[in-house]
Amino acid sequence: MGWYDWFAHFYDSSLEAIYADARVAAAEALGLSGAQRVLDLPVGTGQSLDAIVPRLDDGATVVGVDLSAGMLKKARARVDERGWSERVELVQSDVHALDVGAYDRLHVFLGLTAFPRYEEAFEHLWSLLAPGGRAVIVDVHAEQPDFQGKMVNLVARADITRRAWEPLERIAEGFSKTDLPANDKYGGTLYLATGRKPS
Repeated sequence: MGWYDWFAHFYDSSLEAIYADARVAAAEALGLSGAQRVLDLPVGTGQSLDAIVPRLDDGATVVGVDLSAGMLKKARARVDERGWSERVELVQSDVHALDVGAYDRLHVFLGLTAFPRYEEAFEHLWSLLAPGGRAVIVDVHAEQPDFQGKMVNLVARADITRRAWEPLERIAEGFSKTDLPANDKYGGTLYLATGRKPS
């Protein structure tokens, strides 16, 4: 995780503005209501928390997970600055070994193209999602990455050729996938996919 520990120092200045609207769209797609437990990963520096936490009802909480200590340090500073320490728990863990109990909403933003063994990772996350829970995935896809797409893969240690929505599409009820407004900096098509776990 040394790369992401270093990347954390300029992650916000490089990426926060270009993904801000997509993070709002993802938070809205979660359909938050009631005393729910939300899993957000990779939480990174906590950028998605700015969209998710204000939408939480009383009693609802977020568990933000990342493997990078550097990213989590930035996320903790964000949580402390906004006074969210009672609503947000931050956990350092590999996605494949994650054990945080059951949750009601799954939010994976720019994760499945970067996780090793992403289909196994998704299956594990899905197993922890409560029946009737909703999953939201936002990621980038390009069948044949151009120069910018190759740079995204290099910088993010990702593979944007992955059709990372397909594990959700195969198993979820009410699956939908929507392309989000384009930006050349994404290196491909940014999409939002969502679906429910059967009750």
